[in-house]
Amino acid sequence: MYTEKLLEEIGITLEPVCRRGQAVVPIRRVGDLLFVSGHGPTDAQGNPLMQGCVGDGLTQEQGFEAARLCAVSMLRTLKDYLGDLDRIVEWVKVLGLVNSGGDFWAMPATVNGFSNVIVTVFGERGRHARAAMGSANHESQYPVVVDAIVRIRD
Repeated sequence: MYTEKLLEEIGITLEPVCRRGQAVVPIRRVGDLLFVSGHGPTDAQGNPLMQGCVGDGLTQEQGFEAARLCAVSMLRTLKDYLGDLDRIVEWVKVLGLVNSGGDFWAMPATVNGFSNVIVTVFGERGRHARAAMGSANHESQYPVVVDAIVRIRD
């Protein structure tokens, strides 16, 4: 529970996840790897906390905050699945999609909102390979959606 204490120290509390029936699962395990589905900036019930297009209505700073909220949402799902975030050995790969408009090109700096939370909480285990790309028309008008591959121990 060391990881959860670090989260609390930076002001992040993980509430229980609302488990709605869906055909797509939030996590698929293959061996010691977890393939984590895309997470937007949502609360524990899956309601959007931020909506809009970065560069066309939302600032880069707001996009950064949306990416940070994606990290909280994903950590909530991982805790629900694993029971203990200390089972995470390392973050392998992250893909951040930024709902981008106008002349906005700072996708990597925006997705840093996600990466900064992960590295702050997990330290060296949180350093990951990453792609950050612009896209359009996200589900629920999320400004940022992030998926990940995480290696765990039993």
